[in-house]
Formats: sequence, C-alpha cells, structure tokens
Amino acid sequence: MIGSLWKRRLKSGLGWLLFQSGIYRWFLRNRSVVVLFHRVDDRRKGNPISCTVGEFEAFCRFFARYFDVIGFSELLARLERDAPIGGSLVITFDDGYRDNYTAAMPVLLQYRLPATFFIATDFIGTDRIPWWDAELGIVSEWMTWDEVRALHHAGFEIGAHTCNHVDLGEVHGIEAENEILGSVERLESELETAIRLFSYPYGRKHQITEANREFVRQAGLRCCPSAFGGIVKAGDDPYHLLRQPISPWHISPWQFGFELFFAKR
Repeated sequence: MIGSLWKRRLKSGLGWLLFQSGIYRWFLRNRSVVVLFHRVDDRRKGNPISCTVGEFEAFCRFFARYFDVIGFSELLARLERDAPIGGSLVITFDDGYRDNYTAAMPVLLQYRLPATFFIATDFIGTDRIPWWDAELGIVSEWMTWDEVRALHHAGFEIGAHTCNHVDLGEVHGIEAENEILGSVERLESELETAIRLFSYPYGRKHQITEANREFVRQAGLRCCPSAFGGIVKAGDDPYHLLRQPISPWHISPWQFGFELFFAKR
C-alpha cells in the first residue's frame, strides 16, 4: 500500500509537469476524454464509485483550466461531421444518485461546465439498494423525478441507463429491449423531451452483447459508451466510445492527467 501511494504521488508530480508545461496539448491534439462519476458524497470517501465534494471540485477546476469541456451531444456531433475533437472533455454521471443534484450540480454550475447524467429510471424516487451498496452496508439515496427535471431545466443532458441497471451481457431478447426502451420512454414521459443518449450499466467489455448494442443503434439512440477506461479518437464509433472512470485510486487530478497518456485508445 505504501509503495502504491508513492507511485501515485510520483504520477501526480509528473502529471503536474506535463500539464503546467503544456506538453499535454500535443498528446490530446486529436483526442477527447469522457470522464465518468457516480456519487459525490463526503460520507463515502474511499468508496469505489464515490468522491468527496472537495475532490469533485478539484477535478472540475482542473477540467475547466486544461480542457475544452463540452456536452456529450456536442462530442457526438463533432465525431459525426469529422470535426476536430482534440483537447475536449465530457463529464458524465451514471445511475442517478441524489447527490448528483444536491452536491455535483452546484459545483458544475459554479464552473459553468456541461455534464450528462445517465439515469437508471426504476431507481428514481425509490429506496432501492442495489447489490454493490448492499454489500458495503450503504443505504442508497436516489434523486426524485423533480430533481431529475431540475437537472434538465438547468441545461444538463439526460440519458438512459436501462430501467433496473441490468447487465446487458446477460440479459437478452425482449427483456433487454424492454430495459433499454423502457428507460428511454420513462425519461421522455417525465421530462417531456426526446432522449437520444444511452450508456450501458457496469460498462465492462463483456457486459453488453453485440445484439444489444445493435438494438441501441436501431432504436435511434446515438451512443453506447463503456466504462472500462480509455480515451476517444477522431473517427471512433459512437457505439463503442471509451470512458475514463474517476475513482479513489486518483489521489489528485494531476495523477489522472498523467495516466491519460497511457489510457486505452
């Protein structure tokens, strides 16, 4: 553990040099970064899918200073028309935790940063505790529909994330289609707007079948990003976009920035 911390501190120092010197601009000249958060909660420091408000603010400050932060739809539009994406960054959240509204939104508004929130619709307004929180004794807190609407009305993009956060590598056929379309239709009903963005739950390579990915495409949704790490290159398929998760592994934005130089692409 001590060795691991030393290595992360070294990476943070090297990241500081790379960004302060401007070298990062050369590396990102034709690449975009899509980052993934889940929960912003001071009570959950060290939880694998959580960060504190202070940590989140530090990342937002870093993003605002060194990147062209754009919405997910804008990234997709640039990819579709083969426009430059270099140096851009997209902020995303998965699942629908209440702190996305109470903690993350104020920081995003403070720094004037766009973000996209992918919602598991059957969690909203409930006291459901998914297995990953249950295993750690965490009582999950989800947004209400009024709070999701408030995010939308504040200008943030909303996307679908299935109804029940199912593993689309294991769920097939009509059940998978109902999970995908059901989440889209519920969001469209609640927000009274078209929903065209989708991310698949869990996000590892094996957690969506090609048949389910193709259904996302045929349903008219514009994307199907993963969550196992990596960066986006010009010409990438919108249905195979890579996202870079932010986790307690990153002791600073500088470490995160350094590790981008070795991310999948």
